[in-house]
Amino acid sequence: MRKLFNKKILLLLVVLFAGSCKKALEETPYSFVTPEQLGDSEEALNLWVNGVRSTFLKDGFFRFEVFNRPYETDSDDATGGAFAFDTTGAGNFASNEDIRGYWTSLYLLIARSNHAIPFIDKMENVSPELKNNAIGELNFYKAWAYFTLVRAYGGVPLIKESVVTDQKLNIPRSSIADTYAYIIEVLKLAETQLLPRTSANYKIGTISTETAKTMLAKVYLNIASAAVPNGTIKLWGGPQKNGSTRINGIEILVNKEQVDGFQGFDPTTYFTLARDKAKEVIDAADQSYLTTAGTRLGLFRNWSDVWSKNSRGRGEHLWMVYSVPGQSESGMVLTYQYNGQHNAKGEVLIGTGFYGLSDHWYNLFDSSDRRIRDGVIHKWLINNPNGNPLKRWYPQKEITADPDSIVKFGYDDPSYTWASGDQVLARVTKFSDVSDKTLRRSDAPYPFLRYSETLLIYAEAENEINGAPTAEAVAKVNFVRQRSYAPPININNYNRDTFRSFVLEERRRELALEGNRQWDLRRWGIYLPVMNAIGGLDANNINKSRERRHLLWPLPLTELDGNEAIKGNNPGW
Repeated sequence: MRKLFNKKILLLLVVLFAGSCKKALEETPYSFVTPEQLGDSEEALNLWVNGVRSTFLKDGFFRFEVFNRPYETDSDDATGGAFAFDTTGAGNFASNEDIRGYWTSLYLLIARSNHAIPFIDKMENVSPELKNNAIGELNFYKAWAYFTLVRAYGGVPLIKESVVTDQKLNIPRSSIADTYAYIIEVLKLAETQLLPRTSANYKIGTISTETAKTMLAKVYLNIASAAVPNGTIKLWGGPQKNGSTRINGIEILVNKEQVDGFQGFDPTTYFTLARDKAKEVIDAADQSYLTTAGTRLGLFRNWSDVWSKNSRGRGEHLWMVYSVPGQSESGMVLTYQYNGQHNAKGEVLIGTGFYGLSDHWYNLFDSSDRRIRDGVIHKWLINNPNGNPLKRWYPQKEITADPDSIVKFGYDDPSYTWASGDQVLARVTKFSDVSDKTLRRSDAPYPFLRYSETLLIYAEAENEINGAPTAEAVAKVNFVRQRSYAPPININNYNRDTFRSFVLEERRRELALEGNRQWDLRRWGIYLPVMNAIGGLDANNINKSRERRHLLWPLPLTELDGNEAIKGNNPGW
C-alpha cells in the first residue's frame, strides 16, 4: 500500500473531466490541477466528482482491461479462449497482473473519494442539496470499493480519511466483520445524501438514493447468505464435455457451508435487513413495465429495451459506468471482448469476441425466453482474408433439436454451421448496441446494478426469513421472468430450499456477465463443489478445478512488501 499511496496519492493532483456527467463522457480532454485552483462553485463540485469517476476509465478499471477479467471469469459459466482465461479464469491467482490491478484500482478509487470529500464539504457557494449529493456519490464509491475488496480478499485495511492529510501508510487488515460494519456505515450515509430519482435536481444517468439502498440490500444479503451454517442448493452443472464432445448439464445437489469470517452474524437479522431495504426501493419504483424511461425507476417492458443505447442510465439501470467510443483512455473493450469487433462489412474479426457463457448456461432457459432469443447472438460472419466469410451458428441444439429454429431465428441459409471451438460461445447482446462496432474501444457501458436485482434480492431474502416462499417473493421473481416471456412459477411447487435454488438460478439467467455469478457461489459457500463438479476442464479446456485456497484471493506482493502492518498472506498463498 505504501507504493500505491506514495506514487498515486501523495503526488496526485486530481485527474478531472470537465462538465456534467453526460458532458464529461463526451469531452475527452482532462488536466492536472491543484485543489486550490478549482474554487468554490457548482462547476468545481462537478470537477471533483468527475475526477473521481474518471478512475473507472482512465486509471485501470476498464482502460487496461484488468477489472472485468477477475470480476467475471472465475465461475462455472464463464468460458472462452484459453489465452483469455489463463490466469484468474483458470484459478491462477498468485500475484498476477489482474489481481494487482484489481486491488490498486479499488484503493485508488477510495483514496480519490477520501481526498475530494473534505474539499466539497467546505464549499459555501453550492446548495446543500447538491453538495450532499456529490458527497453521497463519493461515499457510495468508497463503500462499493470496500465491498468489492472484502468479497475477494477478506478483511482489508480501512482507509477512512485522505492520506494526503492523514499520512498513515502502514495500516493493518481489519476483520471481515469490521470491514462490513464500515461498508454499512458509509452506505447508510450515502443513501441519506444522494438525491432520489424523484428530485427535480436528479440528473439522468447518475446514481441515486435508490442505488445506495439497493447496494446496501446487496451487502446485507451477502452477509446473511454467507452466515447460513448449512443447507442444500440444487443447480444445473456438472461436466461440460465427454472427450472432445460437449455434453448437456445435469442437476447437481451441493451442500452449503458457512463462509469463514461470518460466524458471528445472525442470518435472519441480515436477511430481514436485506428484504426491508430492497422493499424501500420497490415501493419507490413503478410496478408496471416501463414504456418510457426518463427518471422513472422500474423494469423496461422488453428485454431488448434494457440494452438499447437510448436506455442507458434510465429505467432499471441503477448504476452504469459509461465510456466514449474510440478513445484509448475512456473507451471500453466490452464489445470487442464479448461480442467481437467488426469490420466495415459487419464481419467479426478473427481473435475477437473471446469471452462468453457455456452451453450449460444457455440450457438453463425456457425456449421462449427473450434472454436467449434476443439476449444471445445466434448468427455471425467471421472475416476470412482468404475467401468468403465463415458463417457460424450458436448453439448446436437449435439446429439439431428445434424444428422451429428456421422461423425463430431466420435460419434460412444452410451454409451457417455450428463448429466446436473456444469462440463458439453464448455471446450476450448486452454490449452490442454501440455507435460503432468497428472500434476496438466502443461506447458500451458496464451495468453494475439494475432494478431487476433489487427484486431478486427481495425474493431471496423473503424466502429465507419465512422458511418458505411467500406470494410476494414469487411475484417479484415472476415480474422479472414474465418481462422476458419466461413462464411464471407456481408457489405450490417450492419449499424454502428449492425456491432458494431457483432464485440463484434466476440470478444466473438475469444477471449473466454483470459481475455476480462467482460472488453468488462464494457468498452461499458453494463455490468449491460447483466448480469441481465440472470435473477439471470445461468444454473449452479451461481449468475449473479449485482448492480451499481459492476461497480468497492472495494479497498482491506489492502490498505485502509495502505495508509493514500486514504480516502474512491469505491461507494457501
